[in-house]
Amino acid sequence: MRNLKRILFIAVLIVLAGFKLSAQTSLTVDVPRVVEADERFRLVFNVNAQPESFSPPVISGFDVLAGPTSSTMSSTQIINGKRTESFQVSYTYIVQAKNIGRFTIPAATVIVDGKSYSSQPVTVEVVKSDPGAKKSEESSSPAVSNDDVFLRVSLSKSRVVKGEQLIATIKLYTRVPIAGFEDVKFPSFNGFWSQEIETPQNIEFVRESVNGKMYNAALLRRYMLMPQQSGTLAVESAELICQVQVRSAAAATPRSVFDDFFDSYQTVRKRVTAPAVRVVVDPLPAGAPASFLGAVGDFNMSAKLSRDSVNANEAFSLIVNITGTGNINLIEAPKIEFPAGFEAYDVKTSGNKQFEYPVIPRAPGVYTIPKIEFSFYDVAKKRYVTQSSSDFVIKVGRDAGGAASSGGIVQTGVNRQAVRSIADDIRFIYTKAPHLKRGNLFFFGSATYFAIIILIIVLFFIVEKILSKRIERNRDVAGVKNRRANKVARARLKNAEALLKQGLYTAFYDELHRAILGYTSDKLNLSLADLSRDKIRAELEKKKVKEVHIQELLSIIEQCEYARYAPDPGGSEMEANYTRAIRLISDMEV
Repeated sequence: MRNLKRILFIAVLIVLAGFKLSAQTSLTVDVPRVVEADERFRLVFNVNAQPESFSPPVISGFDVLAGPTSSTMSSTQIINGKRTESFQVSYTYIVQAKNIGRFTIPAATVIVDGKSYSSQPVTVEVVKSDPGAKKSEESSSPAVSNDDVFLRVSLSKSRVVKGEQLIATIKLYTRVPIAGFEDVKFPSFNGFWSQEIETPQNIEFVRESVNGKMYNAALLRRYMLMPQQSGTLAVESAELICQVQVRSAAAATPRSVFDDFFDSYQTVRKRVTAPAVRVVVDPLPAGAPASFLGAVGDFNMSAKLSRDSVNANEAFSLIVNITGTGNINLIEAPKIEFPAGFEAYDVKTSGNKQFEYPVIPRAPGVYTIPKIEFSFYDVAKKRYVTQSSSDFVIKVGRDAGGAASSGGIVQTGVNRQAVRSIADDIRFIYTKAPHLKRGNLFFFGSATYFAIIILIIVLFFIVEKILSKRIERNRDVAGVKNRRANKVARARLKNAEALLKQGLYTAFYDELHRAILGYTSDKLNLSLADLSRDKIRAELEKKKVKEVHIQELLSIIEQCEYARYAPDPGGSEMEANYTRAIRLISDMEV
């Protein structure tokens, strides 16, 4: 008993140690990598444990306007009975860029449980500010210029050889808020073999500098291309329609600084087109070896036999593996000359280009399969490279099934179809005494008949009970409406809930604001451009919505618009506003 307690105690210590190792302490830094001169931004250090002390870095090249201010966030999630807890302490600076150039923010250090943890140094690039961008923001005109939002298709290479791999990237650049997309058309890549290699499920914007101007850039698609013909090939233009949110003329000159948080916006449809880009495709040089079948890149070939000795009429395989980078998806199976008397079947292709050659020798003996050659054009070396295996020796014994041998004579004219099992083709005569049973010629009155009758009766009572419970549940009209309303609310706020779990303050309120306005637009059958506060109130009053719900809806909209321009106060404010939105939509649906 004492030994059992000791073993349990050691097991508990091991489990606790495993939990301790799984939750490793780390100190990370969150800061934009590109900013404009005189721009204010946030520098945040995050640690996933309670620190004993925090040693800030010496920040040079920037003006520290405020900070560090600390905030603590903890959350608990229970999904399918699994409890997950997270904890984070943040130290936030408000920083302003002074000079143009690249500046490094040194590492910060925290002490947790007596151990020191440091963040990674980060480099921030400061570019020249664009006065035209600020003027366009202050302008009362809702027009969006081609310089405010544009689409670009870029290629990783401008000159390749036929079959060489290159990457095409489609990005959207904007300096104005984007509410959505429509009528998206991507290039068809005529003359190329193409494959999507990156398709973001959620469009995320990252700051980038283009010609000295700051943009929010989002990756839309990334393709792998392989030209199938030589000459100058064009990647066709891409286009889409952006739903751009611009400030209305009435809100262009606010009465006070607080009015900026409550501006009204209108949605403008802007068609953006990425111009076509061209790539020069050179033909492959002459003098290609006979074993070259169009492979371009850098590859390695290996080959082996599945068995080195078999009996006649038994199958074995020759397996060729090709690995590397390049147009591996377009590589053809190498040509192999099998000895006379070997039946070769269709090649099976799988994985990272594995070719399997099923073969059946029909006569005994020792045979040699000639070496396999594989040639490809090496783009880096600009020449053809040939790789070869050694010869393969296979020993073929007599047919184990006792079938007559051909005596070394090769049979021709064999129908090369899928290999069949000869043992299943012939059924031998059964010589033992048969065991016969008298059959029941009538189904009515048999045991099976009564079993089916009983089963039908049992199923009837089960189905009747299930339907009775469903009818009783549906009679609870209020309960049905509440469940449906809660489902509608959570579907509307699904994206906001994901951002809430990630702790993304600004993105959460943007999504919450978009969800509330979208719900209101659908509820009132109005376009987003017509959703002013007065219009919302008037339409809701027409529908006889309760005043408390109208006030709550307008309060949440104002809170979202305020939070989009305010720093993260920390705490549980985001979760509280998410709960308010869930409750509001549920109440309005009932």
